[in-house]
Amino acid sequence: MIYRMICFLSVACLITLGSTGQVAVAGSIVAWGDDDYGQVSNTPTGTGFTAIAAGAYTGYALRTDGSIAPWGWMTYGLVSDTPANPGFIAIAGGFTTTYALRANGSIAAWGYEQSNELSTAPTEIGFTAISFGTVHGYALRSDGSIVAWGNDDGGGRVSDTPTESGFTAIAAGSSNGFALRADGSIVAWGSDDYGTVSDIPSGNDFTAIAAGYFTGFALRVDGSIVAWGYESAGQVSNIPIGTGFTAIAAGAYTGYALRTDGSIAAWGDDYGGQVSNSPTGNGFTAIAAGDYTAFALRAVQSPAVPEPSTVVLTGLGAIAVVWRQSRRRTA
Repeated sequence: MIYRMICFLSVACLITLGSTGQVAVAGSIVAWGDDDYGQVSNTPTGTGFTAIAAGAYTGYALRTDGSIAPWGWMTYGLVSDTPANPGFIAIAGGFTTTYALRANGSIAAWGYEQSNELSTAPTEIGFTAISFGTVHGYALRSDGSIVAWGNDDGGGRVSDTPTESGFTAIAAGSSNGFALRADGSIVAWGSDDYGTVSDIPSGNDFTAIAAGYFTGFALRVDGSIVAWGYESAGQVSNIPIGTGFTAIAAGAYTGYALRTDGSIAAWGDDYGGQVSNSPTGNGFTAIAAGDYTAFALRAVQSPAVPEPSTVVLTGLGAIAVVWRQSRRRTA
């Protein structure tokens, strides 16, 4: 069994809130890849979603009121125990547990506890981002310091968490963590299998990070992608070439990136069609990946504002605008 890696996007809190730099607007969800647990076929319909996130075999979406729509793997209460109240701003999906961030920065947790990943979750407020791996989680405080919890077996994924402040993003892998400093450099800790820690790219021009199963991805200022770590299905060697990408996400052995036009690039393992079945077209504003499933948020275009056709000045100097009708008058 491949346990949860996790993904995510430009804020690395496992939920995407306008990852292309656009203001988050309500949209619809597209899902593709493995459907063993209904994580594709049971995707919510409609257009009232503002963000998406993924667990190993589950999907989550935020509605405009901050309430959570869950679907997929029904075990461990991952779906049924999802909080019903509104007011959430971010979600982080794990393997048997899920976490959500409230507007006040407190964390809600639910699911099955394997190794203290529920009972040791932080109880304070003021967090700004969350990320979760297999049995360990990270939360970012407003000062940019990191809190870690859960199981520490496997190379110090909890105990070796950096203690300084000033970080702007976090991402949890299978047995390690990544964080982005304010200067654009990356720090890694935890298990170094396959060079996940020791091979992190140098430099200070990075804007986003994502973590797969012993694989890391980073986005540079110019929109180019860097990958390192475990190579099993081209998830490192087959990264898209070029610049102009705006967001990245990672599945177990798969990578995803969002282009400036809102189209999606996918590479790596195609076990469940998570690469070959990637949606075509553009207009996507966010991406999220589970182990072998991916989700994208498609923006809903607002109706065009009618253009003024005639300006009439009244005797009082007011302006009355006469709008075009949907159909032109005929003679």
